[in-house]
Amino acid sequence: MNKLLLMTLFSSGVYASDLIYLNGFENTGLVSGTTTGLNATGLQLELTSASLSQNLSLNANGNFVFSLQIPIGDNWEVSITTLPDNPEQQSCTISNQSGVMPATGVDNLTVVCNNTIWMWDEMNWDEGGWQ
Repeated sequence: MNKLLLMTLFSSGVYASDLIYLNGFENTGLVSGTTTGLNATGLQLELTSASLSQNLSLNANGNFVFSLQIPIGDNWEVSITTLPDNPEQQSCTISNQSGVMPATGVDNLTVVCNNTIWMWDEMNWDEGGWQ
């Protein structure tokens, strides 16, 4: 049966432009989001999934997209690896930073930065340069 179906596909004049997926099956999704409050340079994000990872530098407010394609159904996570610090230190928080990749991709990641300086002496592990 499989040979008959395969033979039928090739003998009927199927062209790439006739297929729904021109580059094979699109079984991956992208992670994108928005940054607000960023007025310093040096913010670094890292996207990880299984053995895949990508770093992304952000120096301005607005939309961003990781180019790493995550297989649909795989777990993924974005973390802040470096906080912005030039010309001044800023603290940033990230929301919607992990999940399972849906067929539609992810577009609701948010990074919000403020002008709170890093409080090294307060030992607050969730804020400032401790991240």
